[in-house]
Amino acid sequence: MLSNLTFMRLRVAEKAAKDGRLDEAFRLACAQDLRTHQRAQAILKSLTPKLLERAREHYRADRFAEALSDLDRAQAGNVMLEEISELRGHVHTVAHEQLRNQQSRYDRINNARRRIEDGSLVAGRKILERASGHDAAAQALRGDIDQRNEDALELIRTAKPLIAQGQFAQAATRLLRAKRVNAHTEEVIKVENELCSQALKAAHDSLQQGRIKRAEIELDSLGKIGDSDPQKRDLLEAVRLSRKASQALRTYAYVDARRHLMSLDRVMPKIKWVSQAITLLTEMEQRAMTLLAGPLGEATEGPSDAGLANARKLANNPVSDETIAIPNRIAPAVVATSSANQLLLLVDGGGSYLLLRGNDTSIGRATTKHPADMPFLSDIAERHATLRRVEDDYFLSSTKAVDVAGQPTTYTLLRDGDRVVMGRKAKFTFRTPSRRSASAVLDLSDTTKMPNDVRRVVLFDKLAILSSSPSAHIRCRHAGIPLILFERGGDIWIRAKNDGHVDTQAKRLPLGESIEIAGVSLVLSPWTVRLPGDRQT
Repeated sequence: MLSNLTFMRLRVAEKAAKDGRLDEAFRLACAQDLRTHQRAQAILKSLTPKLLERAREHYRADRFAEALSDLDRAQAGNVMLEEISELRGHVHTVAHEQLRNQQSRYDRINNARRRIEDGSLVAGRKILERASGHDAAAQALRGDIDQRNEDALELIRTAKPLIAQGQFAQAATRLLRAKRVNAHTEEVIKVENELCSQALKAAHDSLQQGRIKRAEIELDSLGKIGDSDPQKRDLLEAVRLSRKASQALRTYAYVDARRHLMSLDRVMPKIKWVSQAITLLTEMEQRAMTLLAGPLGEATEGPSDAGLANARKLANNPVSDETIAIPNRIAPAVVATSSANQLLLLVDGGGSYLLLRGNDTSIGRATTKHPADMPFLSDIAERHATLRRVEDDYFLSSTKAVDVAGQPTTYTLLRDGDRVVMGRKAKFTFRTPSRRSASAVLDLSDTTKMPNDVRRVVLFDKLAILSSSPSAHIRCRHAGIPLILFERGGDIWIRAKNDGHVDTQAKRLPLGESIEIAGVSLVLSPWTVRLPGDRQT
């Protein structure tokens, strides 16, 4: 039997349902001790159409959580279940679509914001074109884009007169700030090109005038602007070489200074002061060589001979004319020598090759008194010229004019394919067959003769390639696979290229013994100068 309090609660629930206080009525009717009562169930049934109608109002207003909550309450009346289920399906479908649209909007706004922060205002604006005109966040970003664009234009406007005044560092600072704000506008790109062009022109002019420090300052003012411009890279390299030449000159290293300037002349030709400096350095080296060829060259160095010691060190392996007497400075001639620096390589099917292993190679007339490293049967001087290897470069120097690639010179950097003419019967072509090796070769002309009928000279440095390929240092038509000649412990060794490690299947080439490897027969012998008319002993 129900108590008076229970009846009172039921009457309150019924009055709340009648007055439209749906939430209160539902709460009271669903109480644990009332919901099984017949009057409580009648209240829940009466609330169902009202809660269903209120759920429709929430659905139309996009209040999907509230709509689903009212549908759950309406279902407690256990009536109109089909209508409740249908409306619930619509709510879920539209709620999911709206959630997807909200996520898409969130992603769009964030993507546009990232593009704007990265300086891509055009890309950010394009993304926002898909946003609703009523989207407050999109409207705020559009305003940010307009302000940033104006800030970038103002920075560009202030940079232009600075460029005209030659204040490149200040202009670059403003340009970089403008690029951070708006990197891809036509105006920013145009001013960047103008700044780069003017600064590089100023640096080039400064370098032409010999104002190296000024050129370096003008290049530094650009920072990273123009790093992809080949002209900037060339100017930076020219400044670097100028500084290295200056440092070498301060230590009286005339050869190194001239080498750096020759490299500079390749990077930026037709700089007047560079040509003049090369000429002066050539004269200084030649004068030092002349002094060293005389009595001073034989003087004993002491504490007061620092200047002469420097000159001797920097003008090493001098090129001297045959008319200069050099007492006690040239070793007596050796008709048959096994010097490790001069070797004759005979290759079956490849001919004979003179291997010269030193960094400096003298060239001159063949004689048994004072043979040069490369003796020609010609009327040139006994010491006509010197080839000097510096790292991977080869320099030719001479006390007399030598024709190199059609131009007379006494000092030059040799390039692959240069034809060198010292006399009517002293001609050769300089070659660098392989990038894998600093070894070079000299192909003698048909009119040029050497003792032992050598047709090709190999300026050997660490390794040389023997194969049938035109790119080989030593050619042999029988070579099925490339062979590598290399130095180890002062000896010459040979191995097949595809053997892998240098220690695998390598063979030492003993002097005077025939060796066969990979179908190629070869003999390495001491270099012997035999002139026409010499008798065999």
